[in-house]
Amino acid sequence: MARKKTVRSPQEVMRCLEEGSHSRATGSTKMNKESSRSHAIFTLWLTQVPKDNDEKTEEESDEVLASKFHFVDLAGSERIKKTGAEGHRRKEGIQINKGLFALSQ
Repeated sequence: MARKKTVRSPQEVMRCLEEGSHSRATGSTKMNKESSRSHAIFTLWLTQVPKDNDEKTEEESDEVLASKFHFVDLAGSERIKKTGAEGHRRKEGIQINKGLFALSQ
């Protein structure tokens, strides 16, 4: 589920990362007690306005430096035989592997 939040401090950024981490789907397999069952992408847009422009809004400022960072955590590929996955968990592993394959193309 994608969400957009405006934050003003590093602490608020970390809180968003923690919230996102807790929202991820996990499940156990034979190989891993708490296996990530989903991919996660955290995008951070930074907008910097020079200190002398403090009273101006971002739109009013003459100088704005904008940066964009993507942090990506992909669910790992799995060998069905090693995970011992069956039923829904097996299908889930197959979908994860298909997604990783598509990203590699």
